[in-house]
Amino acid sequence: MGSYSQMTIANYPIFSSKNSFFDEIINLLFLPEDFIIEPRRSSLRNELIWGDTYLNDDDDFTFKGYRQKVKVCKERLEIFGMTTENAKNEFPKAKKIAMEEGLYDFPLSKITYKKYLHEISDIIRTNDCNYEQLYTNFRDALIAGELGILGQSLKSHLYSILSVAPEDAIVEYDLSDVINNGWVGESEARKIDFQKILVLTEGRTDVEFIGASIKKLHPHLFSYFHFIDFDEYKVESNASALVKLVTSFSAVNITHPIIVLFDNDTTGLMEMKKLMQVQIPSNIKVLKLPDLKLAKRYPTLGPTGVRRMNINGLACGIEMYLGSDVLIEQQAYIPIHWKAFNEKENKYQGEISDKKLVQEKFRKKLKCEGSSNFEEMELILKSIFTAFQLRGNEEI
Repeated sequence: MGSYSQMTIANYPIFSSKNSFFDEIINLLFLPEDFIIEPRRSSLRNELIWGDTYLNDDDDFTFKGYRQKVKVCKERLEIFGMTTENAKNEFPKAKKIAMEEGLYDFPLSKITYKKYLHEISDIIRTNDCNYEQLYTNFRDALIAGELGILGQSLKSHLYSILSVAPEDAIVEYDLSDVINNGWVGESEARKIDFQKILVLTEGRTDVEFIGASIKKLHPHLFSYFHFIDFDEYKVESNASALVKLVTSFSAVNITHPIIVLFDNDTTGLMEMKKLMQVQIPSNIKVLKLPDLKLAKRYPTLGPTGVRRMNINGLACGIEMYLGSDVLIEQQAYIPIHWKAFNEKENKYQGEISDKKLVQEKFRKKLKCEGSSNFEEMELILKSIFTAFQLRGNEEI
């Protein structure tokens, strides 16, 4: 007779599969730690899937499968480039494919992406479900088509559904029956295959602080990123070396997803400009640390004494993104100290006066459970999380 795996989003069933499961869905939405094994009451099984089969069943069964929130699954798709705009832009192409196949008995060309989202939202809200595989009208075709249309990419299909589901709703992939009945091995079900995004920075502390911040603030995304290990592989750490490394990767046509992050200072931007003259493949995204509001009038220390000025593009290394709380000492911001003059750029290069103090204060802040004030660091993380939503690379 066979067994079925079943995915649900906000309790609405989609992607049923006999004696197997869709590993591509698992690779896109889940991490190994999302796999759970737990006893459940049979009577609580989803009625949209099972009807009244288990309604009065007092026995337990062992649930085996993946479980995560809608918000988390949506964010995971976003770090690999999905957005509402991208899904909307793909919709006309999908409609064209669907119309060429002649599957639908209604004018699909008149259906907008907005109408599509409204319809699947209402289907989920009303639990409108049938198994007759009807294609005579749009609503029934969506129910028959796993809430999608022929021609959609799986990423776009899933993202569209997640976009209309409540953020705190649950996404669950129930593999219990296919595992418990021997159709799928548990080790096979637990195997997740995805490419980590390599993040390249100018220095060791950039890697340390950005990596630790993702782990603290967005732990559900941490496993998707890998940071260069400067110490283990004796990699040179500066902006010039970063340009050489990225140029080499581009030359050998590496297809791995890579994010390159330069400091928002004189040297960083000068070296970043060099990469703008190189043919960079689309899998490599070149960014700089974002401009800061607090840096627009920040105290600096030079030959003429202390002066407040805009240090964006001149002296914003990683320390400037660790929070105003760690930048303040004795009730005043630790000033930027101007260093060498860069003749090519006709600008000074600056850095925070007491770098080690600021770094140690941030390390303590990371360890404190109730710590806050990560506003500037969140700007960096947002630029990393949305890097692959950019069509090209960041403009200086």
